[in-house]
Amino acid sequence: MTRVPEVLALEERRRQALLAGDLPTLQRLLAEDLVYVHSTGACDGRDSYLAKLAGGSLQYLELDFSSLQVQVLSQAATVSGRMAALVSKDGQRKNVASLFMTVWARDIDGEWRLHAHQGTPLPAA
Repeated sequence: MTRVPEVLALEERRRQALLAGDLPTLQRLLAEDLVYVHSTGACDGRDSYLAKLAGGSLQYLELDFSSLQVQVLSQAATVSGRMAALVSKDGQRKNVASLFMTVWARDIDGEWRLHAHQGTPLPAA
């Protein structure tokens, strides 16, 4: 049985939650030990990332993932692809284009959670 559709559905839930500012869903999807490296090089844990979203210093106005590839391991999976976004960062609108990789793993409760995210900026076209 393949987990690829399940993992892609998790990425879509995360994308929708980011666009909607749905913090309860994000809190369930993000592992407590999350390491979130932004394409700017800034790094957040789960609590600091959620605090930025809750406080409005980071808001996703548009967010699209494309060219997604999933690699399923035993109890984990990686997703890589492209991200195109319009974000509001500290009140400034910015277009973001990056390559990203996420690491999803089953926690002890059996639920899939995002444990790591790494973004790398794409050069401006």
